[in-house]
Parts: sequence; C-alpha cells; structure tokens
Amino acid sequence: MLQALCESRRSCRKFLPDPVSQELIDHILKTAATSPFASGRRNWKILVIRDREIYARLVQVVKERAESMAAEMDEDIAFLFRRYVQNFTQFEEAPVLLIPVFRIAPIMQSILRDQVTPELQSWERDNAVKSISCVVMLILLAAESLGLGACYMTGPLIAGKELAEALDLAPEQEIGAIIPIGYAHK
Repeated sequence: MLQALCESRRSCRKFLPDPVSQELIDHILKTAATSPFASGRRNWKILVIRDREIYARLVQVVKERAESMAAEMDEDIAFLFRRYVQNFTQFEEAPVLLIPVFRIAPIMQSILRDQVTPELQSWERDNAVKSISCVVMLILLAAESLGLGACYMTGPLIAGKELAEALDLAPEQEIGAIIPIGYAHK
C-alpha cells in the first residue's frame, strides 16, 4: 500500500480553487509530527497559511530577490534565469500553504563552546535540513493519501531571508520549503 502511494504521488503546481478543510490539514500535520528529527529534538513547526495577503507578499519577495539576482548576471544568462525562476511562485494559487520551519539546535556549540569548528556547524545545519526533508516527505505522502495535490518547493528559498522576514520568523528559524496543498487541477 505504501509503495502504491509513493508511486502515485506527483508534484502538483496547479490547483482547483476549492478550499481544503481544516480536518484534512490537521490530518497532514498529525502525520508530519511522526517524523524523526536529528538529535531527537523537535526543533520545527509547520506554518499553515491561507491568507491571500501573505501569499502576495511571499510572491513579491521571491520575485524581487530573483530580479535582483538576475540584474547581476550577463543578459543572456539573466534571460534564462528569469524564465526558470517563474516556477518559484507557482504556489500562488494553492488554497493552502504549509511551510515547515526549523531551528538549528546548536548542540556542538554548547558542548564544544569556542572550540566548535565551521565544519561541525555546517554538519549540524545539514542534519536539520535533512530532518526537515523527512517531515516534508510525510506531508507529501499524507496529502496524496487524502486525495490532495502538493509540491515540495525549495526554489522560493532563493529569497529565504526575505521570506522569513515576511513571515515574521525569529532570526534562528529557517524555512525548509513552501508546500502548496489543494485539489489538483487536471
């Protein structure tokens, strides 16, 4: 049954305008909560966004960041880049966004204090990123099991800092992805 679910799951970027019930979202969140996480700590949460003004702000910051990056490129490369990053705002029409947010637990810093190395800090961050990816995979499979479409979008994270500010996250929190959820437009 799990194999069939995994094989049927596809990334969905076009959604019907039909709302997704809170009951279905709660089911997805409950499933995500079963995910393992590095160091056994639950240093993450999932934001549930339905507010169209927030959507608009998120789209705006991604577009602004992409344009500022393109402005520093050679014209022919910038053209290709601009075409590609148009995909980074395809979450705009989804009925709901799930945004996993994680915090790096600085265990090595607390253990090793001033002897922690940049390599260990990078390793710790990588563990958090890998862990939030496990959370995301459970979100995607839960959505699929409920007949919903979803997409694991990391492209928008080119504007990660700006997105975090738009969502009023604490400085130590990072966004793991933007996951649009809804009924797939066929």
